[in-house]
Amino acid sequence: MLDFRDYLHFAERYLLLGEDEVAKGLAAQWVLVPSTILAWSAIECFVNNRLDELGALPDDMFELHERAFLLERRLKFEDKGASIGQFILEGTEYRRIEDKIFFLMSKLGKSPPPKIKGDVLWQEFLEFKEVRDGLIHPRRHKDFELNVTSVNRYLETSKKIIRLISINIWKEKIEI
Repeated sequence: MLDFRDYLHFAERYLLLGEDEVAKGLAAQWVLVPSTILAWSAIECFVNNRLDELGALPDDMFELHERAFLLERRLKFEDKGASIGQFILEGTEYRRIEDKIFFLMSKLGKSPPPKIKGDVLWQEFLEFKEVRDGLIHPRRHKDFELNVTSVNRYLETSKKIIRLISINIWKEKIEI
């Protein structure tokens, strides 16, 4: 099973290929696009695996709405059948990566959680997210120009976000 470090390593290797292509005067988009996507996947892998670990803990460690969040399930009030009048978990309800990050940091981290919205790292993260979204869900009217410098910045943003979460939930910087 791949972990977040694998995705970071793959992103770095593609970035190195991109640097080589540029040095030869060749187009590098073919390696910069996967490098960017892999750097984003590292964040997703890190965050989702932390949520999976929490979701595997005994049910009584979390309120039902928190379990629904952890398991990416919908919380539904049952109005018929054997479970009438109870809340149940059903279906799938995907959460934004930002919400997952905030949940991890507020549930497991320092109290109160750090104010990260508005700081430079968060702005870099949002820019990275916009580019990633544009690559994964392409539109003709939105074109992103990737270059070695921007992709390197996205890779570093990925590492910084992972470290930020790590520091807040484990009180130590994770080695990447």
